[in-house]
Amino acid sequence: MNIEKRLAEIKERKVEIRKLLESEEQIDLNKINEELRQLEEEEKELRKRQEIAKGIQDGTIQARTIETMKVETASEQRLVDKYDTVEYRKAFMDYVLRGAKSDVLEFRADQTTGLGDIGAVIPTTILNRIVERMKEYGQIWNRVTKTAIQGGVQIPVSTAKPKATWVAAGTMADKQKKEVKGTIMFGYHKLQVRVAVELVAGTVAMPVFEATISDNIAEAMVSALDEAIISGSGEGEPLGIVKHTNIPAGQIVEVTAADFAKYKTWASLMGRIPRRYRSGAVLIMNDGDWNTHIVGMVDNNGQPIARVTYGLDGTIQERFLGREVIPVEDLLPSIDAAEAGDVVAILVRLSDYMVNSNMAITYRRYFDENTDEWISKATMIADGKLADPNGVVLIKLKASS
Repeated sequence: MNIEKRLAEIKERKVEIRKLLESEEQIDLNKINEELRQLEEEEKELRKRQEIAKGIQDGTIQARTIETMKVETASEQRLVDKYDTVEYRKAFMDYVLRGAKSDVLEFRADQTTGLGDIGAVIPTTILNRIVERMKEYGQIWNRVTKTAIQGGVQIPVSTAKPKATWVAAGTMADKQKKEVKGTIMFGYHKLQVRVAVELVAGTVAMPVFEATISDNIAEAMVSALDEAIISGSGEGEPLGIVKHTNIPAGQIVEVTAADFAKYKTWASLMGRIPRRYRSGAVLIMNDGDWNTHIVGMVDNNGQPIARVTYGLDGTIQERFLGREVIPVEDLLPSIDAAEAGDVVAILVRLSDYMVNSNMAITYRRYFDENTDEWISKATMIADGKLADPNGVVLIKLKASS
C-alpha cells in the first residue's frame, strides 16, 4: 500500500466533505459523520504504520517499542464488541453453512434457560440489523412500550385516583385510600423462525449472507409480533388487544356495514375515546376498508374527511378526523368480508400496550433428516399485554337486522 498516496486521498476527501457541509445541498449528516469517523481511524492507523516504518529505517525504533505499540493497539481493541469482529462473523457464517464449530464462537449454557436447543449467539452486526428492520417495518411494533423485566413479576394497576375537595376553615378533607385493583404479569413465550440454508449458497460473500439472514428473521418476527399485539390468544403467545376482556363495555361498539362509511358514525366513534386518552390515539383498520369506505368520505358540505398527505421524506401520512390511521392488510378483517361480532377497527393509544422481552435472539443450525435440509433457527422470548385498557375502543361488525 502506498501510505503517502492514501493519506493524500483522505485529506482531499475531507476537503470535499467540508465544502459539502458549507453548501446548501441536502445531505445525510449521519452518513457524513460515519464516513468522517472511518477516515479519522484509517488516517490514525496509517500514521502509526508510517511512524514505525520510518523508525525502523532510521534505526531509532527497537523491538521493545514495537511491542509497546502492539499493547496499545490491543488495549484499544478490547473496547470493540467481540461479537462485531470479522473473525467472529466468519466463524458464525461457517457454523450456519457447514455446522463447523469454532473456539471463537460463544455458546449459551442451557441450565438457566431450560432450552436445550439454543446454539451460538447471533453476532452483534446481524442482531443490530434485525432491530433496525423491526423499527423500520413494524407499524404496530415500533409504537408499543418495550420493557425488559423478569417474567413472573406482577405489576400493580390502580384505577382509583384521589379527589381534591374544598373544605371550610379549620376542617380537613377526608382521607382517601389508594387501592390496587389488579396486576399485570408477564410470562415466557417463545417466538421462533426457521429458514432453510438453501436460500444462501455456501460460497456466498459474508455481507450478503448477513443481509439475507437478517432480512428473513426480521420480516418473520416483526410480522408475528404485529399479529400477536393485535389478535394474540394469550396462550403460548402475547394477549392481543382485541382479545382483552377488561375493556370498558361502553367502548365496545357495533356498527352495520351500511353505517361504516358515514361521517356521523365515525364522529360518534371518535367521541367514545375518553378525552384523557385521545392524545396519541391511532385508528387501526383494514387497508381495503380505508381505501374503499373512508378515503372517499365527505361531510355534509361535500368536503373530504380523510386526509392523505406526504411527509418531508415522501412517505404517505394518512389521517382521519385528526387521528393517525394505520391501514393493515391481514391483522384485521375487512368489514365486507367479516362476520357479525368480528373486530374491524381499533382506536387505541399503542403506548398503552407493553411487550416484555430481553431481546436476546439466539440462533441454532441443525439437519432435518426428513427433508435433507440444513435449517437455520432463531428464537426469542417475549410476552405482551394491554397495560391500560381504558383508552381502547373496539369497533365490531353488527349483524344486519
